[in-house]
Amino acid sequence: MIAAAMIFSTAAVNAQLWDVNGNGGINNSNYVGTIDSTPLYLRVDGNSSNPGQALLNESGSFFVESSNNTNIAKAKGSIIAGLGNVLGSNANSSMVSGWQNDLSDAGGANIVAGQGNRIINQAGKSVALGWVNTIMDANQFAIGVGVELKSPYSAGLGIDLIATGNRSFVFGSGTGGGSKLTNNISNSIMFGVSTTPTMLIKDQQVGIRTITPTANFHTVGTVRLQNLPNGSGRALVVDANGNVMVASSTITKMAGGEEAGLQDQIDVLKNEIRELKELLKQNKVSVDLSSGSNEAKLYQNAPNPARGETSIRYYLPKESGDASVSVYNISGQLVKTIALKEKGNGSISITGLQGGAYVYQMTVGGKNIDSKKMLVQD
Repeated sequence: MIAAAMIFSTAAVNAQLWDVNGNGGINNSNYVGTIDSTPLYLRVDGNSSNPGQALLNESGSFFVESSNNTNIAKAKGSIIAGLGNVLGSNANSSMVSGWQNDLSDAGGANIVAGQGNRIINQAGKSVALGWVNTIMDANQFAIGVGVELKSPYSAGLGIDLIATGNRSFVFGSGTGGGSKLTNNISNSIMFGVSTTPTMLIKDQQVGIRTITPTANFHTVGTVRLQNLPNGSGRALVVDANGNVMVASSTITKMAGGEEAGLQDQIDVLKNEIRELKELLKQNKVSVDLSSGSNEAKLYQNAPNPARGETSIRYYLPKESGDASVSVYNISGQLVKTIALKEKGNGSISITGLQGGAYVYQMTVGGKNIDSKKMLVQD
């Protein structure tokens, strides 16, 4: 009994004391830890085969493990949570959580969460969140699944994406099976839900279904505007290259009613022509365009409707100045101008017009004399 009491007393004297109020300072004899390169383990239920465990390893990185002793970290000052994560000696000051993330060839200051993410080529200061994302250079940002970033300052958000252009950003999803949406254009943002991009923004230019926009807004394909309000103003015209511009004429019309309005004009012209033909047949009228008048005159083209070619007759007094006939389409856009060289009764031929309604106008000495409607059929 006496011997046992002495042993107990000695053990109590030599037992470690814990200061719950903290220490005044830290020195080589005043800390909780190991005195060699052996990791410091903190365990709960330590006698079980897989206790709850956290540890500070020999490099100064801290682990919280869901499955014990599966993580590897040769870096200093990193925090690792999960299982099967690997950090190389240069992956200092990184934060990693999840499963099987590989930073064995990474630089420092990375944040990685998820499963199977890789940071290689000594890349640092990057973020990878999700599953099997790959960071290949510094200052990159990936969120999603299967995102590959190959140039510095690039980023990706989505599924099956690749960014290879410096300062390029890609959003969306590839089509799977290794088919990825790829942005290799520097200083750009790409959107898409297939391997073909839907939209690209670069240098204040937006391209729809094109990665080489040549205007502030460049779209390839159809454009639809619906439920537009009524209004008046300048018409829009489109050149041969598809560039949209403001026409010189002013129009007033009901939005969405262009087709119906054009058809109404065509119907009116057809009725007028039918009535004129009937009148000529009934009265056997012979049209004489000669004139002794001092006023210029413009006559209706014939045939009207025309197909391929039509003639326009006119009369110009001898003292008339420069004269011409100009042809405009239904939107008010000038199609062609023909100078009138003959005085007295004359005639010009019009060819090469596409099907539609037109207005032709005579100008003499800078003054508008008269105008008439003309219908051309394809």
